Amino acid sequence: MQTILVLTDFSDVALRAAQYAIHLAGQLHSKRIILFNAFQSLEPVANVPVTPEIPVIQADPNELYKESIMQLDNLRSMLEPSAAGITIDTLSEDDILEEAVKKLISKENVDLVVAGLADKSNLEKFLVGSHSIRVMESCHYPLVIVPEDARITPLEKVLLAVDFDTLRRGKALPELVGMLNTLHTELFVVNVASDESYSSETREDIKHLHQLLDRYHPSFNYIEDSNVVNSINEFAAQHDISLIIAIHEKKSLLATIFQKSVSKQLAWNSNVPLLILPA
Repeated sequence: MQTILVLTDFSDVALRAAQYAIHLAGQLHSKRIILFNAFQSLEPVANVPVTPEIPVIQADPNELYKESIMQLDNLRSMLEPSAAGITIDTLSEDDILEEAVKKLISKENVDLVVAGLADKSNLEKFLVGSHSIRVMESCHYPLVIVPEDARITPLEKVLLAVDFDTLRRGKALPELVGMLNTLHTELFVVNVASDESYSSETREDIKHLHQLLDRYHPSFNYIEDSNVVNSINEFAAQHDISLIIAIHEKKSLLATIFQKSVSKQLAWNSNVPLLILPA
């Protein structure tokens, strides 16, 4: 975990995420943090697609860039006193955030992305959404989402939320093992299912999971509940969890409309930082 990319829009929520990233970098022995701001000089009115009938707002990109760099420099100055031994670089681009992040991942050899997430009402989630959630939906890299009220504490207890179907279909296990080797924390493995009856396939999944994770001496917890997110959040609160790890499976547009993503719901509803690993 040499390089951490921190996304910022200079809000209080983004500042909290940057402070968390500094703290995380120390525990992961990371050498470099990149503070990144994406601005857009060309914005459709009311944030709708550009058409000949709808005017666009054209801002001066040079002025926006200067303002962005100035605020990035100010943010770096705020963070440097607590970032001993860590190089903090700044980058600003006139680009859509999700697209800019994809480019930076390979260009700057980024190992981990950190973003903040403000608590919003259901109406705001529907109408506005969140840059962090959109980044999560398009990411092929580890992403830490930091809630605005998250505590910045040492990573001592980590909860791994396990969905056997997602694990079986995806390729996240090698990256998960690499992350656990880096963290060196107490591990709680939690699977929430709506009933106690497990298929023969699921029993094999459990066997393989134990073979994979027993070396970390985890606590395995199998919970019967129809509300997966509530159960995970309650478990996290009861055991003073400092980080939740979830494996996120990208879905088609149709599946996204008709199926609820547990990792997305955790991002919106948890006050514990969430590490998303792509399935």
